[in-house]
Amino acid sequence: MNLPDDILIVGLGMTGVATARFLSQMGKKITIVDEKPEQDLFASLKALEDIRFIGHFGSHRREDFLDHPLIIISPGVDSDLPLLKEAREKGIKVIGEMELASRFIVEPIIAITGTNGKTTVTTIIGEMFKKAFGNIFVGGNIGDPLINYVLKGAKARALIAEVSSFQLETIETFRPQTSILLNITEDHLDRYRSFSEYKDAKYRIFENQQQEDYAILNKNLPDTDGIQAKRLFFSSKDEIKEGSFYQDGLMIVRLQGQEYRYERDASPLIGVHNTENLLVALLVAHIHGIEKDCIEEALKEFKGLPHRIEAVRRIDNILFFNDSKATNVDSTKRALESVEGNVVLIAGGKDKGGSYRALESQMKKVRALILIGDAKERIKAELGKYSETHLESDLSSAVKRALQIAKDGDVVLFSPMCSSFDMFKSYKDRGNQFKAMVESL
Repeated sequence: MNLPDDILIVGLGMTGVATARFLSQMGKKITIVDEKPEQDLFASLKALEDIRFIGHFGSHRREDFLDHPLIIISPGVDSDLPLLKEAREKGIKVIGEMELASRFIVEPIIAITGTNGKTTVTTIIGEMFKKAFGNIFVGGNIGDPLINYVLKGAKARALIAEVSSFQLETIETFRPQTSILLNITEDHLDRYRSFSEYKDAKYRIFENQQQEDYAILNKNLPDTDGIQAKRLFFSSKDEIKEGSFYQDGLMIVRLQGQEYRYERDASPLIGVHNTENLLVALLVAHIHGIEKDCIEEALKEFKGLPHRIEAVRRIDNILFFNDSKATNVDSTKRALESVEGNVVLIAGGKDKGGSYRALESQMKKVRALILIGDAKERIKAELGKYSETHLESDLSSAVKRALQIAKDGDVVLFSPMCSSFDMFKSYKDRGNQFKAMVESL
């Protein structure tokens, strides 16, 4: 791909650093901007101390966005920033790092998106592929950005990539051989003007696929008729003619006249949502010719990821779960469906704009609701009538309150429904602090 000699990078997180190193390797003149002040970017700047670039940090300057023929943005940068809109109006091309990387990748890409379950499915598929083929790249929106694969010059059998709606906003030619859309529920409405706009961004994963490619979708998703790729479906409830489904304790894959069966109990992952995650992984594995023994070994060994309905500790027959990765209502709903018994639910954080009422159907399991963070008053207004409700100033006091309230056999579930950035650095920081607090009880 021919790139102009002068390029602007917007955002200096992990992706921005990787993009800068790649463009420097290509001999390009690089300018980097980030709204964070320079002192907050110490680690990123240190990672770039051996390459040449111009950096402007703090408030964005209009001239930076209008003086370069190509702008590459990181996933966390809003593609609708007024300065980016103005740049597009002047004919300046704006793409994301994922689009840039894909133009230099010839190996098959398996791309996974959805509101919930992306990281789990990406990781399970990666484990199955590693057992079968060894040389596999797993990254994208988790771990290594795709541009790092290009930068290192490695050659993998396939690339397994988690893909976010933010990354899909700026694609032009990005074309996975296999695209997966797990589910869509309300999320990121602090970024998108409507749920419809968010949904449209997710569906762009299929935009450039051709008839020889595969599109894997949840059977319950609407609006799939315009997809050009071969459509395969998965369901935890309904039998599927071509795809994967759950029935009587078995996960069944039907593909090109063949049927493959796996015991659901072969995997230690709990919950209906994880049944769906496993159905997707099994289907992808068989599409790509992975042998059954490799699949079964990966099913048995993969015990889940941290901060996703993670059992922490049992105190006096009260079991504490860390589900800090639950940054939206649907994720918390799935967690409540997965745990058994009465629940003391700790929730709250930075409000993302969606309604919390989707949790109403599960509130009968909630003995008490303990709320923290910026969203606690809004959650109380929508859900407080369904159970005993407490407002706490911080997570530590919420954990202590939960232990006071919980009864023998109860579950204390920390599943926030909100992002972490009002009180914590990330969902991982939030989850690790929760675990430390529980261990100290």
